[in-house]
Amino acid sequence: MMMGKGLTAAIIITALGSSLVFAAPDEAAKSSWWLNSHETVSKTIGNWSTGIDSFLSGEANTPEAYQEQESHVDIRFGSVLGDGDRASFFDFSAKLKLPNTQDRLRLVIESEPDTLAPESIQNESSQRESVVESALATSITAAVRYIEDDLGLDVDAGVRVDFPLDPFVRFRFKQGSETGQWRWWQNQEMFAYYSRGVGARYRLGLGYTLTPRVNYSTDLSVAWLDDEGLFYGRENLSLQHRLNDKSRLAYQLSFLQSGAHELEPDSYLYNVQYERLLYKNWLIGQVKPQFTHDADDDYHGEFSLTLSMVILLGPEYLQ
Repeated sequence: MMMGKGLTAAIIITALGSSLVFAAPDEAAKSSWWLNSHETVSKTIGNWSTGIDSFLSGEANTPEAYQEQESHVDIRFGSVLGDGDRASFFDFSAKLKLPNTQDRLRLVIESEPDTLAPESIQNESSQRESVVESALATSITAAVRYIEDDLGLDVDAGVRVDFPLDPFVRFRFKQGSETGQWRWWQNQEMFAYYSRGVGARYRLGLGYTLTPRVNYSTDLSVAWLDDEGLFYGRENLSLQHRLNDKSRLAYQLSFLQSGAHELEPDSYLYNVQYERLLYKNWLIGQVKPQFTHDADDDYHGEFSLTLSMVILLGPEYLQ
């Protein structure tokens, strides 16, 4: 547990240093230490990936394979402002692809929401008073993922880094197709945690591409948690608009429900997220104003503003 939290703290220190780009972009551009840091960490991720792949498969990776690998680390952090309060959050995920192991294995290390039902999350799941506190309190899972593309199946077997360690297994089946401007998808998931119980999830989605820059989508998902004896449901209506090669807007309306035997309304929310590439293809800024209406509060609207940054690390971001 302490090792996991120490690793998380080290990552967040790097992320916080990179955030100086927001405060003083001109000075950061003149001083290339943050660029060197990004390059060093990205190369390290590639070396880890090829080293583990060679160890497990017994085959050496070529320089070409190193450049083409898809191993990466995504870091996202920021603040949520609303009604005089301020909270911070930190999330990350790391996926190491192992091409020589029949191109079917991944090592996956990622932060995990406080709940096994993302359908119930209104804002950021890891909110704390500060980014560092959020990073130190974040639950981490480490798993080996087996992928069977022919069946649309992936299986995660790993542990949730906590005390005591919490082993888990997840099965996911994915189907979908695209015809002309229409596309559809559905996902089925079953999971079992040693200490958090078992559950299942189903998701169905439909999308339509109006133009190369504008597309609509709608999806609904239902999750069941055995320990809580509750169902959670969520319906999303979204519109994505790519403004140019560096900027895009996303509009979303969501309805959240829960219940022991039948789903009842909990809340609804709507937001607009503006996203822009700040540097090359690996530094992204996000701004998201949102209104949330809770049934417990007679659906009175509560405003929040989320400011966040995304840092993408890995060999593919060295170009």
